[in-house]
Amino acid sequence: MVRDSLNVEISENLSENVEKKITKHSVIRYVKFFLIPGWRDPDFNSREYEIGRFKSKRRVFRRLLTPLTITGLGFIFFITFLAVYAPWLTTFTIRRVTDSAYAVATPFLPPNAEHILGTTEYGFDLLGRIIWGARTAIVFGFITIIIASVGGVVLGTAAGYYGGRVETIIMRIVDFVIIFPGTVIIILLVELSGNPSLLTMLVIFGLFAITGYSRLMRASVLQVKQELYIEAAKTGGANNFKVMFKHVFSNAISPIIISFFGGVGGAILGFSGIAFLGFGDESLPDWGTDISYASSRLSAIHATLWPGLFILIAVLGFMLVGDGLRDALDPRLQQTKG
Repeated sequence: MVRDSLNVEISENLSENVEKKITKHSVIRYVKFFLIPGWRDPDFNSREYEIGRFKSKRRVFRRLLTPLTITGLGFIFFITFLAVYAPWLTTFTIRRVTDSAYAVATPFLPPNAEHILGTTEYGFDLLGRIIWGARTAIVFGFITIIIASVGGVVLGTAAGYYGGRVETIIMRIVDFVIIFPGTVIIILLVELSGNPSLLTMLVIFGLFAITGYSRLMRASVLQVKQELYIEAAKTGGANNFKVMFKHVFSNAISPIIISFFGGVGGAILGFSGIAFLGFGDESLPDWGTDISYASSRLSAIHATLWPGLFILIAVLGFMLVGDGLRDALDPRLQQTKG
């Protein structure tokens, strides 16, 4: 018992001495920090870095959560919810809203108990087509911009990093494609394909949208390439592929991310326009075709109002989120505001 009490007393004395030394050392560090200009402490530096990073993330989060951005997120969630849960939100299957052989209602009926929003041409239920059309819009918008952004990132990164002849060849091809009216060329290609399916239009829209993303990525790469850490990586012996995709790409991709959501909204609007002109995929419901159905029937206002409203909700939602991301993540805008 005596030995145990001695051990406890010794350990307490040691801990008190250690605490005194730590306290004394901390006081000395604080004195140096305040009195010696330019003196830095590793512990203080790490704490300062963590606090700065936390504050930076909080500022970005606050800038992102604006009323308009939250409204845009709500619109996107609403359209995505319709697209994902379409089979459970309507009793009409996709075949009953696309195949005229399964449509049993009278064309262009006004809203009633059985058809809440009325019917379209061929007697399709308008609400069912709008719900299923949300899936078509989301799939088309996202896949089109994924194709465009991936192709644009690869071409833009190569053109901006290598420069010279590689840049000249890539950008002259891009300029050559841009000078043609995109909508007209897309319509011609869809007709020449002989099968205006959703997959065909996805590929055509995506390939034509590569030009804009390649120019955007090239401009960002040209800016990042001038930074000192890129020169340091080259001096350290890193090969071009590693420098281009590990250092340049990771720091130049932010404009593509910012423009992604706005691009999805633009793709949905473009697809609706093509479908309105009669070049949509008749095997799938879409809002542009619904407006086209009722364009010659001025008395059937409901048949054009509701599809147009859902196009507005989808496009506006993605545009608002895209603008919110740009305001929150683009440092040049913050410097301008400051």
